[in-house]
Amino acid sequence: MVKLVKFKDISKEELETIINKHYNHWKKYNPALDLNTTRDKFKNQFTKEEGLPIGYACYNEKTLVGFCTLQKNNLKKYPEIYPWICSVMIFDEYRRQGYGTQMLQEIATKAKELGYQKVYLWTDQAPEFYKKIGYTYLQKVEKNEGGYGDLFYKEVG
Repeated sequence: MVKLVKFKDISKEELETIINKHYNHWKKYNPALDLNTTRDKFKNQFTKEEGLPIGYACYNEKTLVGFCTLQKNNLKKYPEIYPWICSVMIFDEYRRQGYGTQMLQEIATKAKELGYQKVYLWTDQAPEFYKKIGYTYLQKVEKNEGGYGDLFYKEVG
């Protein structure tokens, strides 16, 4: 059973682990990604008490296994679509054990608690995973850094 904990409530070391995992993974897909900007976003924007954006660390018992964020803004060309589930990552050593599915169920519950009826996400790496766990394909979308991804949504309300 996973538990989501707001970034503001985790240790500085664990937040730094999340920042580095996020940066090191996504830098290869987005060469313009900057570590200092990433660090600022994760420490100052995703640590809100209420509202969006907000970051969540995913734990199995006391072990940090991944993270995700819930945001109002994601893809610049689609400002009318929100909230977005973003930065979804289960650390390599914990993949294929159900943590991703559980984390996404929990973040959908958080979105519902905030009053949203649907959640959205895009992917260019794992469309079959999202289909398998109940997300519905909507359309191709243009990514901020160029190229395209698949847009999915899920009813939560």
